Amino acid sequence: MKFFPERSQFINNLILALIGFLVTMGLILRFSDSVLLKSLMMLLIVMLILISGYYFVLLKTLYYEINDDYVVIGSAFRFLNHIIPLKDIRFFTERITLLNHSGLAGMLSKRFSVGKGYMKGLGKVEMYITSSRKTIYFGTDYKNYAISPENMAAFSQVLLKKGIPEKFPQRSLLESDILESDEKLKQYFILNTLMILIYIGVPLVLFYQSALPEYMSTHQLDASTLSYTPVKVFLDRTVLVGISAFFLNLIVFFGGKVYERIDRIYYYRVMLIPLVIVSLLLLTLANVLIPVFV
Repeated sequence: MKFFPERSQFINNLILALIGFLVTMGLILRFSDSVLLKSLMMLLIVMLILISGYYFVLLKTLYYEINDDYVVIGSAFRFLNHIIPLKDIRFFTERITLLNHSGLAGMLSKRFSVGKGYMKGLGKVEMYITSSRKTIYFGTDYKNYAISPENMAAFSQVLLKKGIPEKFPQRSLLESDILESDEKLKQYFILNTLMILIYIGVPLVLFYQSALPEYMSTHQLDASTLSYTPVKVFLDRTVLVGISAFFLNLIVFFGGKVYERIDRIYYYRVMLIPLVIVSLLLLTLANVLIPVFV
């Protein structure tokens, strides 16, 4: 028996916000003279299109199905489907609640969350909630799930007929979950810091080994608009950008502790912001240095 998710206006609001971001970044791309800024905008535009395309298809094709042996949370991305044996499900419960600790989308909408989240009293949850006005939480011994079928009562009746008890077991947040998240936050910080050291250190080592020319091209993206700068100016600029990236990394690291109030378990994901930026810096540096040795 197949069920479809409750419709949510928040999805339409997300689409409008995405269009606004794309238009803004497109204008920056069009009028900016900074190669680094243009590269960053191009990267962000591509990432936004890919990520938003994935979520758009996921949400438009999302369904929940109960058959004789399994509960399936599925979509067009079949390889990502959750197939949960009915014999492993220990409980289910209907809930109408606000999503205060399930990431940015949950914070903004209070009723929408897709992905990994946190539910007070339950812990980690795989959330496929389009409207928390109609939410069913269910779980096994090793994982919890949350869905929002349009016909919540019918879904619950099928679960009851399958012999699954309706209850809400109170589970305290495991200390191991907190420690794991904190450790991942530190690991991302260290990774970003090492990448920044590479960004600063490689040109400096090459300079002191007299491996760099007297003048460095500022970029190699367009051969018709190449410009050159003295190598010491290039190094000063590289060090300054690297130090700025480190301070950004530091700010986001401490900001992650504040973001923990919004995303109780997966707050470490904010460290992806400096990771993307530092990765772009390394690509830009490689684009300048590789032609020197070719």
